[in-house]
Amino acid sequence: MTEQTTEHVLDGRTKASFGQNGQKNDLSGRRAILLISVGQRYHEGDKLRATVELLNRTGFGQVTVAVADTLQRTNYLAWDPVEAHRRALREGDAWLERNSKILGRLSVPNGVLRWDEALQDPDYPRFLRRIRDAYRDDPGYRGAVDSTIRNFIDRMVSRDPCVDIRKAFDGCLSYLIEECPIIQPMWAHQGYDHVVYPQPMTAAMAETHRLFVAREYPGKGSWLSLRFKKRAAAPAAA
Repeated sequence: MTEQTTEHVLDGRTKASFGQNGQKNDLSGRRAILLISVGQRYHEGDKLRATVELLNRTGFGQVTVAVADTLQRTNYLAWDPVEAHRRALREGDAWLERNSKILGRLSVPNGVLRWDEALQDPDYPRFLRRIRDAYRDDPGYRGAVDSTIRNFIDRMVSRDPCVDIRKAFDGCLSYLIEECPIIQPMWAHQGYDHVVYPQPMTAAMAETHRLFVAREYPGKGSWLSLRFKKRAAAPAAA
């Protein structure tokens, strides 16, 4: 089946679009999280500008830019945990400074949420416990998380065949067990209708949504993946 898209064009080289969920739903007035993975190229430059313009034209009622900076500390396998956190925090600071002008183009009510703030949210511990319990006790959930980890590790090994697989697995597991309860279901509990992100849901995130959001918070936490396409060059003047 061909995926339908709703496309909005930025005065730049790239246009951003939502997938099928964005096409089917009226998004005006909804609350959304723009989830940022610091270090990813689709959250920089022209693609970030295209994303901001798309959010503006969609008419969201409120957008929170969630900068998942210190979450990345679990990827720094060779670093001391304290130094890994400091490094990830500095990279989040640099991302915000580097992209402040682009974020300033958001015309809908908006704010910035740093990952450490999410970790300190009073709602977080109870959702974290539920995710940990599910991973321990539910074979289906554990399988979804482990399959996501295997995909991550396959990509890591393709870049570095000497990677320590056991250490990488533990780091990826820590990443997902920390990430999933915040993105789904904590933000759904807090009333966010959509999470906007360039990539589709991972198996772990999709299963988290199914188990902890779909019935408890119907209509919340819907995933809106982004697509980017280069605009055709304007014809030269005669």
